[in-house]
Amino acid sequence: MINKSLKEQALELSQKDRAQLAHFLIDSLNPDADFESQEAWSKELESRIYQYEQGETSTKSWNKVKENAQDLLNK
Repeated sequence: MINKSLKEQALELSQKDRAQLAHFLIDSLNPDADFESQEAWSKELESRIYQYEQGETSTKSWNKVKENAQDLLNK
């Protein structure tokens, strides 16, 4: 069982730090995973979130994404 104090300390972390801790813990469950590619994806996601929050990019609905993918497959 996890120490109550440890849980409380984890909950005091910022949202970003908690996400990084969660990522680290999940990665520790699968030590054979390719950490470098996972780290690269994490950095890419952080970059895209930042660009979105700064208004540098926009989003598309899931239906539009599927439609675009289907169009590409039909070419």
